[in-house]
Amino acid sequence: MPQQRYMRKGRSSECDAGHDSCPFQGVTAHRRERSLRILGDGASESEPSSNWLLAALPPTVLTHMTPHLERVRLDGRQVLFRAHDRIGNIYFPTTAIVSLVAALDSGETLEVGLTGREGFAGAMGLPDLGSMPCDGVVQIPGEAYRLESGLFKQALRNFEPLSSAVGRYAHLLFVRSMQMQLCNMFHPVEQRLTRWLLTMGDLLVRADIPLTHERVATMLGVWRPTVTLVVGSLQRAGLIEERRGRITIRDRDRLQAACCDCYALMCEQQVKVLGYSCRGAVAA
Repeated sequence: MPQQRYMRKGRSSECDAGHDSCPFQGVTAHRRERSLRILGDGASESEPSSNWLLAALPPTVLTHMTPHLERVRLDGRQVLFRAHDRIGNIYFPTTAIVSLVAALDSGETLEVGLTGREGFAGAMGLPDLGSMPCDGVVQIPGEAYRLESGLFKQALRNFEPLSSAVGRYAHLLFVRSMQMQLCNMFHPVEQRLTRWLLTMGDLLVRADIPLTHERVATMLGVWRPTVTLVVGSLQRAGLIEERRGRITIRDRDRLQAACCDCYALMCEQQVKVLGYSCRGAVAA
C-alpha cells in the first residue's frame, strides 16, 4: 500500500514578530540540568533500549517484548494513524518524531502533542481503546520499533510494569497537551517557537532539526511569514542557525531563558510522571 502523506494546512492567530530590536537580546542562561544517568546510554539506535520508555522497563519485560518489536523506518509526513480509525500498530520511536495533530473539517490543523524516544505513539494506554482522537504524522523521519496492536494489548494485560508505564505516559500526553494549548492561546509566537525547538532538540539524537518554515507554521497554527520573522530574530540573536531547511540550536541555555515557563513545566511533569527528564536523565 502506498504510504500516505500529510497535506493539510492550518492557519491561526498572528504574533507581533518583526520588531526592529530583537526580543531575544540580553537573555540570561538557565542553569544546566545535572544528569546523573541517561536512559539507554550506550545503546545503539538499532536497540529497543534506545527508546527511553522501553529502557525504563524491567529487563525481563523488555526481553519478552524484544522478539515482537520490528525495527522500521518512518518517512517524513508519513501518516501512522488517522483520528478514530482502528490502529494496527504501536510505534516506539528511537530517532523519529511523531506529531499528534488535531484537524477541523475545514482543513485547519494544530499540533496537540509530540512523541519521540521518550515514549510511544498509537495508543491511549488502555487495552480496550483501539483508536486515537487525532492523527499521528511523522514530523522528523527516522527509526522506530513497531509492535502489532494485538500483541501490545496482550502485553499490557500480562506485564504490570508495562501497563503502568503506558498509563503514566498517556497521562503525560494529556498534561502536555493542556499546557501546549495554554501556551498557544496566551503566549507570543516567539516563546511558542522556542518551546517547540527545545522540545524537538530533546527528542532528537542529532544536533540539527530538519524543518521548513511551512511545516513549523502548520504545527504551530500560524502563517509561514510569521515563522520566518521569528526564526530570523532567533538567528540574529545567535541562539539558532538556519541553513538549507535545517535549524541548529547554537545556545540552548539562552534559548531556554527566552522561552516561557511552559517548557520547564512540561519537563517537571515528565520527571514527576515518568521518572526521567526531557533529556533522559534519571537518578543513579
